Amino acid sequence: MAMDGLALRAVIAECQPLVGGRIDKVQQPEKDLLLFVVRANNETRKLLVCTHPENGRMQLTGRTYDNPMNAPAFCMLLRRRLVGGRICSIRQLGADRVCELIVLARNDLFDEVSLRLIVELTGKHANLLLLEPNGAIVDVLRRVSALDDTTRILLPGFPYEPVPSQNKLDPFTAPGDAFHPIFLSPDPVRSLTAAFDGISRQSAQALLSVAPSQDALYRLLQNIKNGAYAPCLAFNAAGEPAAALPFLPDGLFAHIVPCSSMGESLDRYYADRDLLVRIRRHGASLRHTVSTALSRAQNKYAAFLEAIQQSDSLDLARQNGELLLANLHRITAGQSELIVEDYFADPPAKRAITLDPACSAQENAKRYFKQYRKGKLGKAYAESQIDALAGEVSYLEGQLENIEKCETPYELDEIKDELIRERYLRPEKTRGAKPAAKISAPMRFQSSDGITILVGKNNRQNDALTLQTARSDNLWLHVKNMPGSHVIVDYSGDPPEATLREAAMLAAYYSQGRTSSNVPVDYTFRKNVKKPSGARPGMVIYTTNRTIYVTPESSLLSALRFDR
Repeated sequence: MAMDGLALRAVIAECQPLVGGRIDKVQQPEKDLLLFVVRANNETRKLLVCTHPENGRMQLTGRTYDNPMNAPAFCMLLRRRLVGGRICSIRQLGADRVCELIVLARNDLFDEVSLRLIVELTGKHANLLLLEPNGAIVDVLRRVSALDDTTRILLPGFPYEPVPSQNKLDPFTAPGDAFHPIFLSPDPVRSLTAAFDGISRQSAQALLSVAPSQDALYRLLQNIKNGAYAPCLAFNAAGEPAAALPFLPDGLFAHIVPCSSMGESLDRYYADRDLLVRIRRHGASLRHTVSTALSRAQNKYAAFLEAIQQSDSLDLARQNGELLLANLHRITAGQSELIVEDYFADPPAKRAITLDPACSAQENAKRYFKQYRKGKLGKAYAESQIDALAGEVSYLEGQLENIEKCETPYELDEIKDELIRERYLRPEKTRGAKPAAKISAPMRFQSSDGITILVGKNNRQNDALTLQTARSDNLWLHVKNMPGSHVIVDYSGDPPEATLREAAMLAAYYSQGRTSSNVPVDYTFRKNVKKPSGARPGMVIYTTNRTIYVTPESSLLSALRFDR
């Protein structure tokens, strides 16, 4: 969940050493994530601002991010206006989730001006704005026009309007008796969030777990106001990060880990969440590309199949043409139908042939012969193409499956590069040299017998795993007749029965048969697996295989994995 006002207050306190520092770099790894590299007190620090609706936050970070080849326009603007400038102040506006940074920089005339950088972490309306000294908007990360359902217009040149007030109390300046109604309410958590600014429901629960009375709550908030922060990371019963808080809760979470700073706790809390957002965002674009190509290939396959299966109609057209030629003397001008003796039938029978009244008898016969020749050519072409088209459909179905298995941006990049090579995507235009690509690794599992099992997550991994990593006497597994991962059992010869079944379950789970039961999985030794010349990435053929039927169990697979 996004940061609230309490956490932002603690972060701003940690950011005070940046005041007086110089902004050396501005980076925008994602469309809603910016990094400001600041040199202050002979030390380089990174200030992260994220305006994602769910992961929105501001913090000092120790993490590194991969930048796009071409910087977005908003990032280029910030670089031009802010790089080289000095941070004069960092402060929270009120008690809610809005922060202001004053940066003393030089304009195009080399005059010093005080620019304002406004960070609004207000959920789905979160934003980042650069303002002129007079309050006019230079530009904004997410522009808002008058057509949007909002009371504010956020466009370059317009005056900046602050986030609308919710008419709540500031928890750090409110008198002690203002907290009295909270403890008279049947729902203290809801009353606390409704009455005071900057307190999320999760923070309210944590505050009340530590401060069960009016006086205790007032003292706790005053201590926080005076800088008595105790950053921590809270975990739920499943061992997952549940909250990053500036104080220690009591009894609300399964486990609490104190942290040296809010930056550390936020880095740990959002690490997996940021990665998930990034994979979903970049994966959605690839998924759309592959789905569109797959739909096109499936439609073409259906049309070719229909052309191949129209033998009866082709023969009917030819027979109609021959019967018309045999009965030319019976056709009169303007006739729309002719009843003839069908000598192709056994025994002969009457057949009605539709005619075009505007055409002569010979022209009607030619029309039927033309229809026959055209259909025959179409059928021959469809027969020559349908096998390749079936392979394309299988390939694209496999790519959709591979996208779902991606766990890192590098794996998505590998799929993207492959789609570019296969001409489903156009190469990106880049400025400068492209950085060296990072190579992803297959998933590693350990069977109940202690044997390593490797599972590929995309076509590059599948090819490398099968054709380079595996030894000839390793067992190779793949789900039967559907897209899926290549699975290698790192064991010489036939593995134990339990390992074989677990490897087969992995092959079934990481395939289109994930939600099915009794999924057939073929297995053979690696020496029996070959890649035909010119085959698409990930495509192989194999012989002398056997088949095992398994039902995937996700709980068992999670227990086997050891590379997380």
